[in-house]
Amino acid sequence: MVPIEGELVVRRLSGKDVDVFRRIRLEALSHEPFSFASVFGDWAHLSDRQWRQHLNQPVFVAFLDGQPVGMMGLRFEHARKMAHRSKLEGVYVRKGKRGTGIAANLLHGVAEYALAHGVIQLELAVNAENSAAIRFYERHGFVKVGCIPDGFLGHDTKHDELIMVLRLAPPFGPRQGFYFEPYRNHGNSPSL
Repeated sequence: MVPIEGELVVRRLSGKDVDVFRRIRLEALSHEPFSFASVFGDWAHLSDRQWRQHLNQPVFVAFLDGQPVGMMGLRFEHARKMAHRSKLEGVYVRKGKRGTGIAANLLHGVAEYALAHGVIQLELAVNAENSAAIRFYERHGFVKVGCIPDGFLGHDTKHDELIMVLRLAPPFGPRQGFYFEPYRNHGNSPSL
C-alpha cells in the first residue's frame, strides 16, 4: 500500500453538499461504467432537489487536501426485521488514489456510523469481474454469500454480481470493535 500524501478527511455529506456529491458521483459513473448498476445518463440531468433526495441516505466522501477523491454510500433497511442490515453502495476511489488507504478509511467511517445506528451487518453487491474490489472487501472481512447470474446487464455485456457480507457485531451482544462471524452455510444457499 502506498501511503496517503496530504490531509485526508472522511465525512458524511449533507444537503448543502449537493455540488460535491454531483461531482464525485458523475466522475465515478463516467470513469468506471462497469462498476455501477446506474449509468451516467441516469444521473447527469437530475435536478438539485433530486440530488438532495439521494443524500437522505448517508453518503460519505473522502477529501484529500480538500478535494473529493472517493465516496461510499450506505442504504439502511427500514423493515423492522431487517433494520440490523445495511447495504454499501456507490463505492468509488479515484484511480490515481487507489491502494493508499482511502477506501479503508471510508469503510471504517461508514462502519462506525452504521454501528452507531444499530446496524450489525453490512452487505454489498459487486461485479464478479471486479477482482480488485473483491480482494479489498475480503481483506476487510467481507465474505461471499451468493452470486446473481447476469446481475449486471448493459454496455453490450453481462456480468455476474457477487453478494458479500460483513458482520460488524454479534447479534444481541456488546460491541468490542469490529467482529466477524464466519458465514455458515446451513443448506439454505449455495456454497461458493
